[in-house]
Amino acid sequence: MKINNVGLNQINPYQRNQQQAEKALQSTKTAADQLEISSAAKSMQTKSSVEVEQAERVAAIKADIDAGTYKVDAKKLASNILDYYRL
Repeated sequence: MKINNVGLNQINPYQRNQQQAEKALQSTKTAADQLEISSAAKSMQTKSSVEVEQAERVAAIKADIDAGTYKVDAKKLASNILDYYRL
């Protein structure tokens, strides 16, 4: 008859597995995700007054187009196109 591994380590072989499982749970509990938003990013999230004015202007133009009352000033459009390409 052959007997191997006689000693204190083999008295409760499941205790070691249980301790390893508890350590794994503790390591996952301590690690937590964190998110920090900088002040620059927070300021980018708010709309500026220019953006608000542009949104109102676009909404007014869309309403005019839907109503069929939007008129284009051809002379002003041509002048703006020439100014754009002259630069």
